[in-house]
Amino acid sequence: MLWSAGFAVILLVAVALKYLMPRRERCPQCHAARSADSPLCPECGWIFETPGDEDDGFEYGEAESVDPWN
Repeated sequence: MLWSAGFAVILLVAVALKYLMPRRERCPQCHAARSADSPLCPECGWIFETPGDEDDGFEYGEAESVDPWN
C-alpha cells in the first residue's frame, strides 16, 4: 500500500511539473529555442507568426475589373 501511494505521488508530481512549467516557444522546423526579440529562427531562418501582423484582409486572388474601352 505504501509503495503504490508513493508511486502515485511521484506520478502526480511529474505530470504537474510537465504541464505547469512555462516552456519557451520553439521553431517547428529545427526545434531551436526562439529568442523573444527576433521574428526569425536563429538556426534555420523560419519566420514566426506574430499576433496582429495580418494583411488586413488582402486577398491575392482578387483583382479589380478594368474596362479597356474607357
